[in-house]
Amino acid sequence: MSNRPAPHRPLEGVKVVELSHLIAGPYCCQMLADEGARVVKIEPPGGELTRHREPTRHTPAGDISAYYASLNRNKQSLVLDLKNADGIAVLHRLLADADVVVTNMRVAALDRLGLHPKALRERYPRLIVAVISGFGMENSGALADRAGLAMVAEAMSGATGLTRDHSGNPVWCGFALGDAMSALSVHSSIVLALRNQERYGEGRLIDSGLVECMMPAVVVAMGRVQVEDKAVSAFAGSNQFHGVPYGAFPASDGYVNIGVNRDDFWRRLCDAMGRPELGTDPRYAKYVERAKRQREVHVITEEFTRAHTRAEIVAKLVAVDVPVAAIQQMEEVIADDYLRARGVVIPVDDGLGGTFSLPADPAWMEPPQAMPRVPRLGEHRDAILREVLGIAPAEVARLEAAGAFGPARET
Repeated sequence: MSNRPAPHRPLEGVKVVELSHLIAGPYCCQMLADEGARVVKIEPPGGELTRHREPTRHTPAGDISAYYASLNRNKQSLVLDLKNADGIAVLHRLLADADVVVTNMRVAALDRLGLHPKALRERYPRLIVAVISGFGMENSGALADRAGLAMVAEAMSGATGLTRDHSGNPVWCGFALGDAMSALSVHSSIVLALRNQERYGEGRLIDSGLVECMMPAVVVAMGRVQVEDKAVSAFAGSNQFHGVPYGAFPASDGYVNIGVNRDDFWRRLCDAMGRPELGTDPRYAKYVERAKRQREVHVITEEFTRAHTRAEIVAKLVAVDVPVAAIQQMEEVIADDYLRARGVVIPVDDGLGGTFSLPADPAWMEPPQAMPRVPRLGEHRDAILREVLGIAPAEVARLEAAGAFGPARET
């Protein structure tokens, strides 16, 4: 790939204003920045919430939160006090020429600042206004003002009910799946809206709730529950929509995922376990029978996996073409040769002389032309004010004295 000419990034020339924090909004905007958009991240005095989340890398040049670094590369940081009249005026000057604004601030908070999404659409007809919230702005009824978190969306969508241990108990997935799904969904909505903007000069209000963005994750489960054999599903435990055995099993040095979602895979697994007779045993040969005896099947499978390392299990099952993978720790993921060869894990400049290894943009898997970099707080202030808004240095000084950027310059 290194010998190919550097491709044009598809969103070059697109201007995005980001008014977001935590995960969903920042990750969506990070993808847009990776794809060539100029993303101006508006941060409050002191910085966005995740700049202060532990763990933090401490260096002589300053501190950088791993949380912030994971979600904000390739952006430009501008500190504005949006409760200050001059600060809000600078924001409106940015919005007047922007293509997109992305926010996951609560609508009530936006309204108090005079930035209600509907008001922005009226004031800037060409602007794409993307609002990410827990339950959406419209038709959300009594849920409209409730706090929304990824795990709430995962529960309400039924996804947590599908993530179960071998006893059938719901288990939270352990990471912000709802936020990631929302970021990907809103990114797609923005790209489609940009197409309409380009063709017709029209903006759009994107009203996105975390719960609805989770629904693609449960689409098969939703369909199957409407036609499944209840007598079978009553026995299915953790594998109602997959197979038996299916899921995580203990090895002597960690865990592996094994996926037996076909009867021929069961026969092959039995061969690999050295128990070929179980492959045709009428108690286990068919999925329905294995589902009825899932605990027995798990005991049989665990007797095999506990006696071997992850690498040994993977080798034995790959040899008979049964889906399997070692469950890797994050340190192993970072060092994975396959992921690095595919360009999935890339280096990111932390802005302080160090690097992070982080996932590439899943929608644009071209190697970056230069190492992506995390912005220091407020470091692009003068460049944005001068190059984007044409504000003279004397006016910048006046704005600073008036508190538009907070009580002190944050660079």
